[in-house]
Amino acid sequence: MQILYGSSCCGKNAWDALLKNKATSGYAVQKYHGLLLKGLAANSSDVNCFSALPVNRTLTKKTLIRIKDETENNVCFHYISTVNLPLLKRLTVFFGSFFGVLFTKRKPDTFIVCDCLNVANAYGMMLAGKLKKIPVATIVTDLPDMMSQSGITRRINNRFFKSVDGFIILTEQMNARINLKAKPFVVLEGHVDSALGEAEADKKEEQLSGKKVVVYAGSVNRIYGIENLVEGFLLSNLDNAELRVYGDGDYAEKVKETEKKYSSVKYMGVCDNSEVVKAEQSAALLVNPRPAAPEYTKYSFPSKNMEYMVSGTPVLTTKLPGMPKEYYPYVYLLEDETPMGVSDALREIFSLTADERGKKGQAARRFVLEHKSNVIQAKRIIDFLMKEVKR
Repeated sequence: MQILYGSSCCGKNAWDALLKNKATSGYAVQKYHGLLLKGLAANSSDVNCFSALPVNRTLTKKTLIRIKDETENNVCFHYISTVNLPLLKRLTVFFGSFFGVLFTKRKPDTFIVCDCLNVANAYGMMLAGKLKKIPVATIVTDLPDMMSQSGITRRINNRFFKSVDGFIILTEQMNARINLKAKPFVVLEGHVDSALGEAEADKKEEQLSGKKVVVYAGSVNRIYGIENLVEGFLLSNLDNAELRVYGDGDYAEKVKETEKKYSSVKYMGVCDNSEVVKAEQSAALLVNPRPAAPEYTKYSFPSKNMEYMVSGTPVLTTKLPGMPKEYYPYVYLLEDETPMGVSDALREIFSLTADERGKKGQAARRFVLEHKSNVIQAKRIIDFLMKEVKR
C-alpha cells in the first residue's frame, strides 16, 4: 500500500532546525501525526508525507523557507518550499501539495490521508487525488467550525468535506456534524507510542518518600477546571500530599499566589515534555478536571487522558462525552466536578492502598498499549482504507 499523507508534521532534522531558529509551533500536531506516520510505516506501508512547514510571520520573518527532504522511520518527508507572507504562504502550500501528489508515481492501492485543519495542504492534495483517481480520506481532530476561522476558510472546509471519500474522526459525535453525505468513517480517538511498552517505569515518589504527589499537566486555564482542582485539593486536606501544576494559562498567576499560602501546592511552570513525562510516571495520581458540560467536549477526545494512562499512574478524570465507555474501568471517574466533589474523590482514592492504586494505573497502561498504540491504530486506518474507502 502507498499512502500520500498531508500535514505539517516534520522529521527530526527539519523539526530540530526549526526549533533551533525558534521558527515553529504546534508540538501537539507534531506528536499526533508523527506517531501515526510511524505506525503506518510499521504496517509495511510506503508512506510519503507532504509537509506544510509549521511556520508563520509571528515565528520568523524569513520570507522564503526551504528545507531538504528527509527519510525517518521509513517515512519520506517532502517539505513544501514556502513563501512566508500572508496569502502567498497558502498559495505556495496549495500548489506544492497539488503538484507533489500529481507528480508522484502511483502504485497499486494508493490512498491520500490528510489533515483537514491544514486547509491549503489538504485541498491541494485532494484536488490532485481527484485528477489521478486516488481515494482521499481526511483526519479530523477538531471541528473547523468550532475554531477561530474566517468565513471563507469554513466554506472551503465544508466543500472539502463533501469531496473526500472517507473520514477518520476522534469521536462518534463528529460524524453527524461533518459527514453530511454519509461517507465511510472510522472513529480513531487517539494513540500512544508503541515504543513506550519497552520503557521501564520510574519508581513512584510515594515509594521513595511517602509523599502522595498529585499532578496536573496541560493548559492552566479556568475553562479546563484547574480552579476546581486546586480548591478541591486544598479542601481534601490529605496527609503528606502535594499538588504539582505543569503548564501555563490564565489561572497560572492564581496558582502562584496559592503556592505562597500553601506549601502543598507547587506551580512547576512550562517544562520540557520529557520532564513532564517523568513527573507523570513518578506521581501517585494524575488528574484531568476538564468540565464535561461544554458542547465542544463532544467533538474531541481528551488526548491528555491517553498520555496519562500510558504512564502507568492512576488517573482521575471527568466523564467527558468524547471518551468512550471502554475507558471507564481503567480510570477513576469524577462524577461531581465542584471543588467539594474533587475533594471527596481525592479522599476516596487515597483511602485505597498504594498497591491497589498501582494496579489501576498498570491496567490502564496495558489497555492503551495493547489496544490504542500508534501501530495498532494505524492498522485500523489501513483496514478502513482497503475495505471501506477503496474504489
